Amino acid sequence: MPSSVDNSRRNPGQDFWPSFWPSIVRIIVLEIALLLALAGALVFYLNWSSEAAVSEFMARSHSSAQAVKVHQPCHRSV
Repeated sequence: MPSSVDNSRRNPGQDFWPSFWPSIVRIIVLEIALLLALAGALVFYLNWSSEAAVSEFMARSHSSAQAVKVHQPCHRSV
């Protein structure tokens, strides 16, 4: 009858890999969660920055439209 020492010498990787599967799955789940969090942060930042840019653009275009209205109309000679 072979001993457990002889069995481990014949197939050394058999007992090695199954003990790591829960750790590998945990790492993959954490990586996916981290990537989703980073993607969400990126979408939030892009949305915030575009709203800030649009509001700045609207404020400047509104002030330039008021500046155009202040000028007197040109008199054309007929």
